[in-house]
Amino acid sequence: MTASPATSAREATPSGAPARRAARPCLVCGARGARPLHGPRSPLVRCSCGLVYVDPLPTPEEVAARENEAFHGGLVDETAEMFSAYYRNFPDDPVVRGFRATVARLKEMTGGGKLIDVGIGTGLLLHLAREAEFTPLGCEISPGAAEKAREEFGVEVEVGDFLVADVGEAPAAITMADVVEHTADPRRFLMRAAELLRPGGALFVAVPNHRSTLFRTADVLARIPGLSSLAGRLYVPNHYWYFTPATLVRLIESVGLRVVLVRGESPYLGRYAFSFPVRAGLEALIALGKVAGLEARVEVYAVKPA
Repeated sequence: MTASPATSAREATPSGAPARRAARPCLVCGARGARPLHGPRSPLVRCSCGLVYVDPLPTPEEVAARENEAFHGGLVDETAEMFSAYYRNFPDDPVVRGFRATVARLKEMTGGGKLIDVGIGTGLLLHLAREAEFTPLGCEISPGAAEKAREEFGVEVEVGDFLVADVGEAPAAITMADVVEHTADPRRFLMRAAELLRPGGALFVAVPNHRSTLFRTADVLARIPGLSSLAGRLYVPNHYWYFTPATLVRLIESVGLRVVLVRGESPYLGRYAFSFPVRAGLEALIALGKVAGLEARVEVYAVKPA
């Protein structure tokens, strides 16, 4: 009988019980010896450089199924309203203002041109980029998300894997907001971006920040019986990599891009469906993170040398 991926990722101890095998080499620094993050049964490991990652990775079929489930609101119930709010009748709230600020920075860095948004969400960023006189193109693996964005905003979206998508002329800017942590190989995604960008073009990457008050608290809760499930609000099933600012910068620079700006960002909780105690706790941690420079998200802007 063929062993399952989970079984084959472990060795047998003398007693016959499964023991965790050594984790695969770190994506960022190449080191071996990453240690389980939340005890011996944890699927998450942490390298000495600070990168946290899922080991072993799920199969491509499992990844695709999880992304489809996430689009239909089946992974984290709290996000359903947040996602659905940002179609054509979107509000003027911190999320929208953050997108506008991102587009404005990219316009200042590049002067405009073609912008490719990888992993389009609702299509809102494409719409705002068009308002700023970029020529926007989405690249999206979910046909449902692509169709909805076309319907709501009339934007052009290429359906398929960014690694092989035909995007035409070299873009001035590429955006990846909450994308690379979902991929099997973030370095390949970043290398593809570096190859596609025109000389002097800019890349924007945003991910959850593992060096934050939120994740530090989650790591404590994950080890407490009865409270460990709360950590799953951050360690969600379709995130496979958890970067710190340092590890994200190191990875982006390894593909030949020059980082010009690293900034923290605090998430807006106004449209998440949390209970009052959970919301109050999260807001307190987010506020503390902002004061301490340990914000919940990290944004990196990088340019391709001319």
